[in-house]
Amino acid sequence: MSFDSLQNPNNPEKDEVSIFRSEKMSFIQIYIPVEISRFAVNELGELGIIQFKDLNENVNAFQRTFAYDIRRFDEIERKIRYFTSEIEKEEIPIHHVIDENFANRSRGPQEIEEMEEEINDFEVRVRKFNQAFYDLKGRWVELVLHGLALYQASRIFERISKREAILHHRSTEPRVRALSDHVDRDVLLQDLSSPNRGQNDSFDDEEGVLLTVANRNEPAFEEEFINPPQRLNSIGSLEDLEYQRDLGTDSYLNGARVLIDDINFGFVAGVVRRDRLVTMEKVLWRMLRGNIYMEYVDLEIDESDKFTGVDFDDMSLFIVFVHGELLQSRVAKISESFGATIYNISRNSEQRREDLVEILSQKNDIKTVLQFNKEASKNELSSVAVRLPTWSVVTKKEKSIFYVMNLFNYDESRRCLVSEGWCPTRDLSKVNFALRNATTQSGSNTSAVVYEISTSNEPPTYLRTNKFTKGFQNIIDSYGVPKYGEVNPGLFTTITFPFLFSIMFGDLGHGALMALAALFLVIYEKRLSKIQSEEFVMLFSGRYMILLMGIFSMIVGLIYNDIFSRAMHFFPTGWSWPADRKLGQLVTALQTKDRVYPFGIDPTWHHSDNSLLFTNSYKMKMSILIGVVHMLFGMSLQIFNAKHFRKPINITHVFFPQVIFFLSIFGYLSLTIIYKWCINWYAVDSNGNLINNSPPSLLNMLIYMFLNPGSVEPQDSLYPGQAFIQSTLLLIAVVCIPWMLLAKPLILRAEHNKIVNEGYGQLSEFVPERLSLESVNSNIMARDSNESENLDGDNNQRGHSISSSFHIDNNDLGGHSTSNSNAKPFDFGDIMVNSTIHTIEFCLSGISHTASYLRLWALSLAHAQLSEVLWSMTIQNAFLLDDKLSYKPFAICFAFYVWFVLTISILLIMEGLSAFLHALRLHWVEFNSKFYEGSGEPFTPFSYKTME
Repeated sequence: MSFDSLQNPNNPEKDEVSIFRSEKMSFIQIYIPVEISRFAVNELGELGIIQFKDLNENVNAFQRTFAYDIRRFDEIERKIRYFTSEIEKEEIPIHHVIDENFANRSRGPQEIEEMEEEINDFEVRVRKFNQAFYDLKGRWVELVLHGLALYQASRIFERISKREAILHHRSTEPRVRALSDHVDRDVLLQDLSSPNRGQNDSFDDEEGVLLTVANRNEPAFEEEFINPPQRLNSIGSLEDLEYQRDLGTDSYLNGARVLIDDINFGFVAGVVRRDRLVTMEKVLWRMLRGNIYMEYVDLEIDESDKFTGVDFDDMSLFIVFVHGELLQSRVAKISESFGATIYNISRNSEQRREDLVEILSQKNDIKTVLQFNKEASKNELSSVAVRLPTWSVVTKKEKSIFYVMNLFNYDESRRCLVSEGWCPTRDLSKVNFALRNATTQSGSNTSAVVYEISTSNEPPTYLRTNKFTKGFQNIIDSYGVPKYGEVNPGLFTTITFPFLFSIMFGDLGHGALMALAALFLVIYEKRLSKIQSEEFVMLFSGRYMILLMGIFSMIVGLIYNDIFSRAMHFFPTGWSWPADRKLGQLVTALQTKDRVYPFGIDPTWHHSDNSLLFTNSYKMKMSILIGVVHMLFGMSLQIFNAKHFRKPINITHVFFPQVIFFLSIFGYLSLTIIYKWCINWYAVDSNGNLINNSPPSLLNMLIYMFLNPGSVEPQDSLYPGQAFIQSTLLLIAVVCIPWMLLAKPLILRAEHNKIVNEGYGQLSEFVPERLSLESVNSNIMARDSNESENLDGDNNQRGHSISSSFHIDNNDLGGHSTSNSNAKPFDFGDIMVNSTIHTIEFCLSGISHTASYLRLWALSLAHAQLSEVLWSMTIQNAFLLDDKLSYKPFAICFAFYVWFVLTISILLIMEGLSAFLHALRLHWVEFNSKFYEGSGEPFTPFSYKTME
């Protein structure tokens, strides 16, 4: 890397993408002065290349140094969530525009305090508006219900007055007992047993016998007075009250208007929920032993009174008439226990009229204030909505800064924070540059110092990916993260995964549809990346994988000569049908001499009756060949791992016996498949006799190779000397088993005993090389040389210490130790057991894994047959209709629609998902098991980009 790129990491040399194996990592220790700590951590968060280690694992989260600051930003986040909920209620759009100048730079404590104060001021104002709105809304509801109660109570009183007038009019013909002017007026309150009274038949006991004062057969005008028609009115509508009052101007009703005012009884009026009314009525009836008269009516709210958003449609007005103040008090308490609101309604009709007018006036005033409050609240929230995205980003960043600082140790003697973590080795210069920027921004004269520490801890695995390789790497990471330094299968998966998928999904038409769908996601990826649906995000992240799967399926479809189950005639066929064939006669096609279809399967096979036999044999053998090559490639990757981890014993005594064993059986099977393809088994001599025997079964050959070694039946012979070669290969395979089982454990034990006898201690398998005096001295000299070179440049332009990088042993620090104590003592028993398990597993998996690749043939066959069935049952039937039928064009259109829908839903989605899962299994189990351990830990750096 050049000096210019070191001075400006934003303009570095082009990074090499490391995907073959993980990045080389360095364990670093950083001393950060307290006064620049926030600036330094912020710069490192923007950089996002350090995974910090928790140096306070034994300290409770509430007892850490910066716990107060985290709680402070938790409170700010709570306020931001409150603002968000209020903005969503008002449906105010939030424009996700962030103030880059403030959010993406280091912020001083004063700027954060100003932001916090601004947020607090907005919260106070918004809460005041909300509280005022809720208070006014409650007062509005109270006025609405009070006004309705007055109105309905007036109608009830009008109805009672008219009943009394009718009774006076018929006083000469009493129904039950004679009435006189001196009769107690309480009898007028007794129920007329109509449904509107709300009385229950079960209440008609001896204590509450009701006095019937009306005859069901009275004239219609009397019935109108007793049960007047209900009219819907709002609070402000007093016309009905005037109408009801005008009805009493007749001569025989005169004097009835004042009866309610002069009656010697009390009543309690209120509003209660409709679903509680019946229960409350029963309780009142029992508690007062039936000595009550109760009227109630449902309140119907005008739509104009619901603008506050409160729904109070299920309310009812009730009026209970009782004797004495004691009973009135008891009724009021029982009603309030059911959630009723009691209203003071005057006996005097004129007073009730004045109360209604007063309520109307108050409603108008409150409505005006509510509208003003609403507008002011929306203006305030609109101002918040502009700042909210910036506040949210800054709050998350500041909170994460203090969370990371809680992972550091505080060195009181040096007044600095000590941090440790992993960083890619080639990015150390970027760390130094970021720390220098933090020093400049803070205005301090001291800067952070970086040390590179030697440690035996296993580093995390960091694989640099891009938007193309990320989807394939996620497949591997789902199985297991590569161990540090281990070969990463993700590199090869970018090709092998879509290839194996295409073997099962091969069809030019289906592959083209899949490729077009993926291409749409790729072209419009910037616009589509904003969609946050979980299912779509999963699909979108694999858009490049789907694109390759579609392209490879198109290529394999050309090889299979399949496009929506139809054959393509690109070149002249290599077969010819007899010219004198008759309709319905079974004929055999003849192969044209010296003519072979140049690419893919000859289309003539698609029209033959034995096409399924041919394609089955072809795809089955091809699956075996692909599986053997795939697994051999996986075994060969053991060499790279063994060289990297400096374990040559894994090459000589693990890789070699495994490959020889595998090739002796399945490599031999693959060669016989190719050999059988190369022989013309139906060639004839000049006399017309077959030159060769009928083609032998390779499956029987492999079975009898183990069951009857050294013997091959003449009719099953594939080539001369077959019995000897098969016996030799079987013997070699048997010899490889104890080689795999015993060689490595015995050699490790011999080396261990030799080291112990020399007095050096125990030898662990994980040690890459023997310790020697020369290696120790060379390490010390290299360290001293690095330190002297770095100390020469220990001053910057202003004369104070700058960020520097040193490589030292963890023992030199004298403080926090980072050495690993997980070194296991040598145990021959454990190694022997482990070798036995791996040997048995490999020998058995050789057969099962090879057979597992037959899924390529099975799914390819299923896909082709399903495609054929869909075509023949839909479009083909429509094409075969008589041309004279007038509806044939419509039938073809309908058949195409059905075919297309079924193709997308079954063949592309369901079959595609099935092929995807089978290809996934072949990589996870059959391929990865040959070389991949997958026991690593992912590199999770502190980065603002990964914040939720």
